Amino acid sequence: MTQPARSQKVRWTPDLIREEVRRRHLTLRGIALAAGLHEAACRQALHGINRKGADALADALGIPFDELFPEGFVQSRRQASVKALTESRQKRGRPADTARARA
Repeated sequence: MTQPARSQKVRWTPDLIREEVRRRHLTLRGIALAAGLHEAACRQALHGINRKGADALADALGIPFDELFPEGFVQSRRQASVKALTESRQKRGRPADTARARA
């Protein structure tokens, strides 16, 4: 893969971030541990569930947080799963037409 062009606005994806970390001879684990975080923090940040890991990645790469993660993410794995659960639930009540049809 080619290196991201600095003159153009790069759309950072988890794969591009990993590639940039490798290009700089760093590791996700090393960045997390150097920041005093759990070793999986930066890996979780790539999936949008660890803000502190994302901050550590942005600092280590010297890329502004808003540029590296423009869409943001939830703060914790629990919040991510609760959000997914609430978005996937359907209304439990009977549809209005069914109630009228029985009357």
